[in-house]
Amino acid sequence: MPIDTAWLLLIYTVPAEPSRKRAAIWRDVKKVGAVYLRDGVCALPERPETTTAMRAIAARVDEFEGQATLVEAARLDAARAEWVVNQSRIARAAEYADIAREAEQLLAHVARETQHREFTFGELEELEADLGKIKRWTEQVRARDYFGDGPDARLVGLLEACEQELAAFLEETASRAAETAPG
Repeated sequence: MPIDTAWLLLIYTVPAEPSRKRAAIWRDVKKVGAVYLRDGVCALPERPETTTAMRAIAARVDEFEGQATLVEAARLDAARAEWVVNQSRIARAAEYADIAREAEQLLAHVARETQHREFTFGELEELEADLGKIKRWTEQVRARDYFGDGPDARLVGLLEACEQELAAFLEETASRAAETAPG
């Protein structure tokens, strides 16, 4: 992304009490992937989807009896823009690493279930639900990965391994169910 890109700046204050309101705004800002320049000031590259998201956060600040100003088409000096891009990349890399750990845990869970030979459709549904959560999480992070290339090869490989292991688990579960079915 060129350093001379247009930026959105959200400048806001939320009353200190109740603290849940401040925490809710902080979560909203993190959810869209904004980078804090300082307390109450965050930045995102200006795009239609980020503008919509930041306007929604500003409206929520207003609902919480705070004050919000959304500055569109802002320009950051090259050093600050580079810093924001770097901070965003670091945050996404950490999120992808968290997802990779979850995928590794899922693979370990499948391995444990396979070793114990607990091939049940209930267990399969639980494992599929876990994989679905990991996939949704990956897509949420990818949606706010404004400056990266998406998940790294390690995470992509882990997700593929999860798919393959669950497919094998499904086949084994179906095979066992067919063997034990009254016939």
